[in-house]
Amino acid sequence: MRRAWYVLPFLLSACATDPMANLNELPAVVRPGVLNAVIEIPAGTVEKRQYDEATNSFPVDMRNGVPRRITFLPYPANYGFIPGTRMLKEEGGDGDAVDVFVLCGTLPSGTVLEVEAIGIIELLDAGERDDKLIALPVDPALRTVEAEDIHELPAAAREILVTWLLNYDPVDGAELIGVKGKAEAMAAVEQWLVR
Repeated sequence: MRRAWYVLPFLLSACATDPMANLNELPAVVRPGVLNAVIEIPAGTVEKRQYDEATNSFPVDMRNGVPRRITFLPYPANYGFIPGTRMLKEEGGDGDAVDVFVLCGTLPSGTVLEVEAIGIIELLDAGERDDKLIALPVDPALRTVEAEDIHELPAAAREILVTWLLNYDPVDGAELIGVKGKAEAMAAVEQWLVR
């Protein structure tokens, strides 16, 4: 069983020989059913961080010149992206990589780990698709919950994720399209792969 591996912003040798490698260029699919995920925001924190490929760092995102802090509740799971994907604006996406919530204990910004998608929360944000993949670490030692599909999670856990996503950003807001299972999550990754 492969273990999760960690990438510090200043030392990327674990994922490439070039210490200034771009995490967006990691492959999305490691092997059938297993994806790479890059953690930008640790679970339980309130700073909205976003990967900056120019500096290989995870600075706090700015809105109107002010650092973005979540004033609702902290992130309920580790938040990041699936490298090697892009939700193209011309196809209704937000122009970013596919977002992912990794359900496990807190992981630091810059962690790269292998995950298994179990579902997707489909959202519309400012008229653009901004779906959130829901995933579990492949490494069983990191898991806090077991499920093959999002519909196997306790209903309360699904409700927490959906409620948080619909309320954490009162400026942008979001509209729920649906909560779909593992097959739909993997189809979304396939749809948005950078080719």
